[in-house]
Amino acid sequence: MVSAWKIRRELDRLRQQLQGIMDLVTDPIAQRQLERVLAAGLPSTVGALKMGPKIALFLIYQPKGLSESTLETCRFLTRAGYIPFVVSNAPLTRQDRIRLQPCVWRIIERPNFGYDFGGYRDGLTYLRQCGLTPAELLILNDSVWFPTITETGILVKLAASPADIAGPILRVRGSERFLESYLFRLRRSALEHPAFSDFWANLKLTSNKYYVIRRGERGFSAAMRGAGLQVEGVYDKATFVEDIAIQDETFLRSTLKYGAYIDADLVKESANLLQENHTGWREDAIVHIRKVLEKRQVYSSFPYANVQLTGYPLLKKSTEPVSKAWRLAYLKAVEAEEVPAPSDQVLAEIRSHDLGRRHSQR
Repeated sequence: MVSAWKIRRELDRLRQQLQGIMDLVTDPIAQRQLERVLAAGLPSTVGALKMGPKIALFLIYQPKGLSESTLETCRFLTRAGYIPFVVSNAPLTRQDRIRLQPCVWRIIERPNFGYDFGGYRDGLTYLRQCGLTPAELLILNDSVWFPTITETGILVKLAASPADIAGPILRVRGSERFLESYLFRLRRSALEHPAFSDFWANLKLTSNKYYVIRRGERGFSAAMRGAGLQVEGVYDKATFVEDIAIQDETFLRSTLKYGAYIDADLVKESANLLQENHTGWREDAIVHIRKVLEKRQVYSSFPYANVQLTGYPLLKKSTEPVSKAWRLAYLKAVEAEEVPAPSDQVLAEIRSHDLGRRHSQR
């Protein structure tokens, strides 16, 4: 039987594709209007920080008001040596600008057109207008809580990667290889490459999510790889599978206990394994984990093991069933003190997002 969420997902995808026919007419008009706004100068606010050699272009969309975790992300980036430059896809209140100013170099506000890649594009345009080409540019958005581990080495991993462009996860879809677009790091070698400027100059913006992913997230990695730039993910599924295979039974039981599943057959298989204690159990558990990872991602399927083995410090805010299952499994592990807890504020936001609880109950 096909799961109801899969049917809803495919119907939504079909709806977006059909809407894309009308978007072919309306998107160019909206883009021309945006170009006029951009040429006249987007509203900007000067922050308290001075520009440095490493910039973090941080895209936010918070029409209901700025979250405290956004300020925490900015402070974390600053401690790591990056100067935050905030691009908002929604108007900010005067109070929210005041809250952001001590944490950033600059804030710009733009119309909400083009999702994250529209905001990235206009942020890059603003930097170019300012004559800035940093030695290193971090691009990220607020579709994730980051960091969920207060002492994390992810930015060190990204900086240490020899790739021109590096992000946490390089997704594999058939012959496609593309970085998940909520966080990636670019060296000057990428920023100054003609293919980089060509991509953004020729990008057709849209607010159709289906086409944003294909033109933006997938299109960007394809264009950069096609130009000979090295694109790399620093967390690797194959390495995780190798590492999980040498763990003891106690670790594997915790891996399954705090597993996140949306496939009924795998839910049942995991529950049966957790009730069993037989010779060969460890090998059966490893086979089960590999089976899950044939169709799912490490970070969302096994948050306990992923945090323990890699220190992965991100949590998606998406409403998709797989992301919600991930967050609930993560919260269960946090409350059992099996993985490090995020800051109190981030924890409260996660609980509020999925459980309706606004205060820490540790």
